[in-house]
Amino acid sequence: MKQYLKTNKENTQIKIELNYSKGGINYFSGKNELRGYYLHMQPVQRETRENGIIIEQYTPAKGYKALILETKRQSDKSYSKALEIIEETKQQMIEAIQEDSNLQLI
Repeated sequence: MKQYLKTNKENTQIKIELNYSKGGINYFSGKNELRGYYLHMQPVQRETRENGIIIEQYTPAKGYKALILETKRQSDKSYSKALEIIEETKQQMIEAIQEDSNLQLI
């Protein structure tokens, strides 16, 4: 799942993704991450060029990530279950990004 929410700043949107991760050591933080479905959210600047290519820019460490559903393996059933339970976490993350980045949804 990938979704973009428009904000009050020109060319700035909030990017929302639900992805599966195999888990293991995170090379950036050094922490061991669980296997499962994660919700990622961050503000991005999107610009469409004349040739139709969309350029997406983001600032590292400005986003949020949350484990939605721990699983042993990737499957359609567990993906559907993760989609059903993300709403509360999704709303909390949107509010945090709005506060941190001075953004408002339109």
